[in-house]
Amino acid sequence: MSSGDERYDVMIQRAQERLPADDRVLAVYLIGSYGTGTEDRFSDLDVHLVVTDASIGWFEQHWDEVLRDLAGPTVFSDRVPGLTGGLGITPDWLHVDLVAHPLASFDRFQYDGVRVLFDRDGTLFPDGDQPAEHGRPGTPYWPENVVPMFFYFLGNLVTVLGREEYVVANQGIGAVRDLVIRLMLAERGVRRTSGAKRLNALLSTEQRTTLEAVPPAGYNPADIIAANQYLCREMLHRGQALAQQTGTPWPTDFVNATLTHLHHHLGVPFT
Repeated sequence: MSSGDERYDVMIQRAQERLPADDRVLAVYLIGSYGTGTEDRFSDLDVHLVVTDASIGWFEQHWDEVLRDLAGPTVFSDRVPGLTGGLGITPDWLHVDLVAHPLASFDRFQYDGVRVLFDRDGTLFPDGDQPAEHGRPGTPYWPENVVPMFFYFLGNLVTVLGREEYVVANQGIGAVRDLVIRLMLAERGVRRTSGAKRLNALLSTEQRTTLEAVPPAGYNPADIIAANQYLCREMLHRGQALAQQTGTPWPTDFVNATLTHLHHHLGVPFT
């Protein structure tokens, strides 16, 4: 028996009944907690569609109408950047996401755990529901652009501290930390994504302990620098090890230039 909110069950039933009537919809599935059967009273509802390539433009313009047909009236809705679709909040603060994927770029293994509500031809999810791997390790891989982007963001620390933009500098800690997380997932070989509010299962105990030990930083420059030094050292030793393991060239010139730039302007080493 579901331990989630029964009002979401009503929305799921509507999705099963109404969406298949639209010939442009090829499949309907749930991800997140409702996709894995781990829903609780804190869960929201993530409804995903596979649609014909010719109709993706229509869903880009009208996704919110489809969402309200399932969820009822909303008091807030907004697009999710980079996706066709967005989120809606109902008057009693139920949170529903609706995302449409064109058939040409659909990847049934993108998400960790899927509950299939509808598959028009039975070909998009030939095995039906897909159980979650819950962070089960796989083959390590090289995460494209993660290392260069990390050192690009890190190099900009000189600028924001020099301008005394301490709020921006504090925000930057989260940005470089998230890149370290992406590297950690790659070193474990975890490729599937989980819900936006679930990460623990995708990381090892050692990785979680490492992240939880990032020095706390408010808006004091010394604390901001200390947090960035910690994350930089993690990126260096983990990134170089993963590059060697996967046979990927390490961006030595860019990394060294960034470390020299930081040391010159901030007066402390980042290695």
